[in-house]
Amino acid sequence: MNYLAHLYLSRDNDEEMFGNFIGDFVKGKTYNHLPTNVANGVRYHRFIDDYTDNHEITKEMAQRIRPYAKRYAMVVTDIYHDHFLALHWNTLATDKNLDEFANYFYQLPYWKQEWTPERAVNMYPFLTKYDWLNAYKNFDGLTKVFGGMQNRIKNLAPIGNSVDWLKNDYDFFLDCHNIFFPELQTAFNKFRDNDRY
Repeated sequence: MNYLAHLYLSRDNDEEMFGNFIGDFVKGKTYNHLPTNVANGVRYHRFIDDYTDNHEITKEMAQRIRPYAKRYAMVVTDIYHDHFLALHWNTLATDKNLDEFANYFYQLPYWKQEWTPERAVNMYPFLTKYDWLNAYKNFDGLTKVFGGMQNRIKNLAPIGNSVDWLKNDYDFFLDCHNIFFPELQTAFNKFRDNDRY
């Protein structure tokens, strides 16, 4: 899953949520230096990614665009999930609307701690300047997200066209998301509950 889904699933604990966000920036098992709840968030991030990558519906979504997206098909579908989550956020998360949640997350006090991964620190100005968490909500924002990825990564499949692929098969991807995401929530909550007690 991409950033927004990771944050949504662990939004009831700030440290776990931040750990879930930085999960891709922490390699191997070298996270004993992190505060306990942040380290838990890193582990939760890995559970979410593993569950998502091995789910039949996610594989089916990726297969639909693999002829175009090549080996980045899973990356693209992760962002599709964030699009649908952002679009329906206010009906799913009743504690804060998406604007409020994004601003709350951007102001967390963990961005400049000595243990914060350098990549997260370097990303922060762009995350806030371009309001990435809200960008997933509409096609213009998605176009900028995919265009930015296209520009940053050499030899990347033409994922700048990912919004067109989404539009062409929108109902299919939405239906897949609506089946998959509740299953992910249930699996994540069970994993976290077993981990905590």
